[in-house]
Amino acid sequence: MVLLRLSGAVLGVVLVLACAGSVPEPPAPAPAAVATPTPVVEAVPIVAAASERPLYYDREITPADLEGRSLRELSLLRNTIFARVGNPFVKPWLNEYFRAQPWYVPGEKQDLSRLTEVDRRNVTIIAAHDRAIPRSALQAKLSALLGRGATSKEDKIELRLLSEALGEWSGGDTVAVADRNPLEDPALLDGQLVVGQMDEMSRRDLRLLRNSIYARHGRPFKSPLLQQYFSEKAWYQLNDAFTEAMLTEVDKRNIKLVQSMEDRLGGPMKEWEAQREEGWFDGA
Repeated sequence: MVLLRLSGAVLGVVLVLACAGSVPEPPAPAPAAVATPTPVVEAVPIVAAASERPLYYDREITPADLEGRSLRELSLLRNTIFARVGNPFVKPWLNEYFRAQPWYVPGEKQDLSRLTEVDRRNVTIIAAHDRAIPRSALQAKLSALLGRGATSKEDKIELRLLSEALGEWSGGDTVAVADRNPLEDPALLDGQLVVGQMDEMSRRDLRLLRNSIYARHGRPFKSPLLQQYFSEKAWYQLNDAFTEAMLTEVDKRNIKLVQSMEDRLGGPMKEWEAQREEGWFDGA
């Protein structure tokens, strides 16, 4: 006979198990967590809030992409190309818009070497489309804008752009005289300009403003860009007999003031720079 010597503790365990009838199975392990794959996020196109149409294309822009755009949208469409390579902006509304974009990293100066060939073609296409808008279409845009009240910040920007394109202030009292610049309201050139009227102007704007003083006397321009720009203004009357003797004393003072503003920004914009900014990248 085999004697089993069991301790009291062990014997107690045996009796409990015997009464239960069976030994319970250990709990099943919790199922292993299944890793969720990280979703692939596609690049979100830069869009204009008003129309939800893209403001940047990585393909060549088509006429359908430009059809029906406001002047503000066309400006954003063109300047988004430059903003993506860090171009800084002098115009407050452009500077404010792009600084609100999380992708915008402004540099100290323009670096066009970073533009792709598609970007360059698109700058040319947008600028050509902008220049080709007939006066009748600009006036139709203006009528539609004024008809709905033109009360928003975006509407007032559009009014200013339309006024510059038409060559006369067209916004009534929606923007105070003190807040207009002489490109938007050429009548301001009848009097002495002040620095505050130009402190939001780019080198391109100042070049146009300085030459507006001459254009008001009918001066012909060798620059095709300047000649086209002024030929679209209702007040411009070409005068092949123009001489600088036609300039008034106010004109001369205003020219000097504009030149001083240009010097503050690095000097007057040259023709090849203006052509490049308008998309004529092969300009000399």
